[in-house]
Amino acid sequence: MPDLERLKLLNKLCKTCSRNRVVPKSMNIPDCSEGSVEVQCGGFSSVSQSTYEGRQVAVKVVRMYVADDLDIILGVSLLPTISHLSDRTDQRFCRESVVWKHLRHPNILPLLGVTVNVHRFAMVSEWMENGNINAFIKSHWYVNRGKLVRSHLTLQEPH
Repeated sequence: MPDLERLKLLNKLCKTCSRNRVVPKSMNIPDCSEGSVEVQCGGFSSVSQSTYEGRQVAVKVVRMYVADDLDIILGVSLLPTISHLSDRTDQRFCRESVVWKHLRHPNILPLLGVTVNVHRFAMVSEWMENGNINAFIKSHWYVNRGKLVRSHLTLQEPH
């Protein structure tokens, strides 16, 4: 399929998932939070190190700002719908998950899947010992930053 058609389909998929606050069921994986250790914390999410299928993984957990009461939260438990978060948070999670799943580049880790349950909404990828790009640049001050920035993304079929 030509890149332009693939990009148009991905755009439609992102809009549909964002508008309906869903992620494709094929992206759902079992919760791997047991024994996880938080290593990074930000305004919209935190990152924990955990284990999934016998390997070390990074679990990016979206900060939840509950817009409704506990009955509604419990009502969506284990469903792929994310209707109890604020509109911007759940739409951002759905859109980011779908886009990340379709990105293929040597400098971007593939998304292994998402965990959607009553307690949290998380994206799971492989664990990298050097951390994120900011941590890498701090510890490798001599790296060619321009080359990192100029890297091109290509869209390919998801695994």
